[in-house]
Amino acid sequence: MPAPVRASWLALPPEPWKNGGGVTRKLAEDAAARWRVSIADIGGDGPYSCFPGYDRVSVVLSGQGVELSGEGAAVSLRPGAPARFAGDTAFQSRLVGGPVRVLNLFVLRGAAQARVACLGGPEHACMAGSLPDAAREGPRTRLIVAVSAGRLRGPVPGAQWELDAGDFTVGHGGDAPDLFIPAEAPAPGHVPALRLDITVLASGPG
Repeated sequence: MPAPVRASWLALPPEPWKNGGGVTRKLAEDAAARWRVSIADIGGDGPYSCFPGYDRVSVVLSGQGVELSGEGAAVSLRPGAPARFAGDTAFQSRLVGGPVRVLNLFVLRGAAQARVACLGGPEHACMAGSLPDAAREGPRTRLIVAVSAGRLRGPVPGAQWELDAGDFTVGHGGDAPDLFIPAEAPAPGHVPALRLDITVLASGPG
């Protein structure tokens, strides 16, 4: 497996939404379009795009939150609480108290599954996507996204990285770091860091 890589999402080029309501920065994606991780800055109310066949997980990183409604469904996105919902639904969004920054995960049901967990404080987590029963799992990808500065430790004793706010790492399998220690005690409702573990179907004979 390749060694984990480190980058800053703040240095990634923002891609404007077609409706002008925000911009998105893509952190990582699967070459076969089975999953994608991005961070969106949303400045106003407006529609959320449909992604049929995908599960979504959203986590508010800054701002007070977002209310989604559409087709008989409603979802509340709040700071520090990963929320799972179907990408098949056409939602309208309403910002709670102004602009927000939101991490978004997209996972293709039946081809990938993922666990999203908050780190550095009370751990809130949720699962998204699915794999067929008795399916053989393929490689796992782990992302650590630092919202605040902190120290990231890996599975090898003594291995650690200092992360600034906005840094993220992408690793694979058991070589990926997994423990985040924030530099300062987080404020209530603040997410110091997120861990995303994404697994896809194995390819080739089992």
